[in-house]
Amino acid sequence: IEQLTVSTRLYGNTSAYTLLGTAFTRASSVNSNPTSQRISYNLCQSVIDTLVAKMAKNKVVPTYITNGGIWEQQKKAMDLTKFTQGLFYEEKVHDKTILAFRDVAVWGDGFIHVFRKEDKVSIEKVLPHELFVDMIESLSGDPRQLHRVKIMDRDIALDLFPELKESIETVSPSSYQEIGGQGTAADLITVTESWHLRSSKDSDDGVHAICIGDGVLKDDYTKDYFPFAHFSYSKRLLGWYGQGACERLQNIQGEINRCMVLKQRSQWMMASFKVLLKNDSKIVSQHVNNDVGTIIRYSTEAPQYITPPATNPELQVWIDSLIDKGYRQEGVSQLSAASEKPMGIDSGKALRTMTDIEDDRFLFTGQQMEDFTLEIARQAVEVVKDIYKDTGSYKVTVPSTKFMDTVDWGDVNLEEDQYVLKAFPTSSLSDDLTGRLSEVQEMAQAGMISLRTAQRLMDMPDVEMSEKLATAPEDLLHKVIEEMLDKKKFIPPEPEWDLALATKLTLLYINYAQEKNCPDDRIELLRRFLVQIKDLSDQAAQAQAQQQAQLAAVSQPPQANPAPSPVSNLLPNAPQKAA
Repeated sequence: IEQLTVSTRLYGNTSAYTLLGTAFTRASSVNSNPTSQRISYNLCQSVIDTLVAKMAKNKVVPTYITNGGIWEQQKKAMDLTKFTQGLFYEEKVHDKTILAFRDVAVWGDGFIHVFRKEDKVSIEKVLPHELFVDMIESLSGDPRQLHRVKIMDRDIALDLFPELKESIETVSPSSYQEIGGQGTAADLITVTESWHLRSSKDSDDGVHAICIGDGVLKDDYTKDYFPFAHFSYSKRLLGWYGQGACERLQNIQGEINRCMVLKQRSQWMMASFKVLLKNDSKIVSQHVNNDVGTIIRYSTEAPQYITPPATNPELQVWIDSLIDKGYRQEGVSQLSAASEKPMGIDSGKALRTMTDIEDDRFLFTGQQMEDFTLEIARQAVEVVKDIYKDTGSYKVTVPSTKFMDTVDWGDVNLEEDQYVLKAFPTSSLSDDLTGRLSEVQEMAQAGMISLRTAQRLMDMPDVEMSEKLATAPEDLLHKVIEEMLDKKKFIPPEPEWDLALATKLTLLYINYAQEKNCPDDRIELLRRFLVQIKDLSDQAAQAQAQQQAQLAAVSQPPQANPAPSPVSNLLPNAPQKAA
């Protein structure tokens, strides 16, 4: 409790008085004491906000991969990925995980609660102040029981737990201390929810209980995990709770605060000019003023004006070194915290090298973030299975850049031993435009990607419509071919399509379908599709040959060789043909 309070103060100058309710109000942070107006440098907040920004760059997408499997299972795995993306979109999971990571950095632990609310999956961020485990039980491993103590409005509790109506109506309101030492006009009560994991898969001693006053709502708990995804900033050697960046930085932050107070007080006391007057100079003090042309008469010595140094210059050097130590300790550069680029580093390669050096420090943290997101997905799927078992239906809407799709759980239901859950970070390219352009250009010139793919990877908002139009032929062909493979529905090609691209993509899909054990009757549709494409291509070639023959008969021969077409920098490094 004390550490949570200290960390809260360090990050945001607010206070968390108890674990039951937090007093994040102006009343708890504003103080009439003059020292509350001191100048400070919030190292903890600067470091943590930079870490949060780094984590927010990579949007983790849970991806399901089958263990071998036939075509139907592989297709279900792809649809299961889309289904999970739809769940994450509806519940804004990416935003919640980033806020949970801020909790991780400030308090040491972050929690996401995955539970059933009516007939939908609900995913919410939970403050670590609300969760308790037995310290002895969790000293050397994961605890077997977990308790959540939450302040809740009495009417909401009545709606959620009608079985405990008598206890809810008679229980006393939460105490002044339980709601964070703040007065309230709301009718708030304390609700405790507890989970006890079963001893083994064959045991029936798992318990889920809700306690309000003297009332207890109890049922069996058959899951082998708590309904919370847990992420720790730095695992302690012993115990379940983690250590946050605020706790790691609090000694440095405390010394910075003391030095800043000393420097501020010194500025108040010393950083103004002084006048030295000798006692026997007989100077009238009123003559020492701001008037222009004042005559000051003296007997022995003239008045002396001095401006003493406010502080020892070494004090500022010491403060700067403490700030630098704090950034280095957590692996964050001050340039990243200030969103500044070092002078002279302009090329994409140099930017990537500089970023890689810093990102290596957070490689393990990034992997933990991926595992955290995958655990949310895994628990969400388990809740969906329970809802589907009771209702027979569960649909989600999956957004994309071009259309919305609806996926039903009945079409993607796979047993847990039929797939492997992987994480796919969607932002592997540089955020900086120069760095992204250099990376895409290097891949295109090396022949690793096509010009059309390079346009996709640039992802520039001001050319979004142009990119959509440029990739429309390929998008249409992907849609048509996948429709034939998935729904066994033949769609004939059209003459206005890009027939050369259609031939290439169809051959690739045939090879892909064969490698993935797609049924032969669906591959046969692609072969039929390829034959019709060839017929249309032959007809188009004949028509073009006739047209060229007609033009050649009436046109004059060219007087000079035509100028070569301009070549994009994104094209592969191919040798130029002689004119």
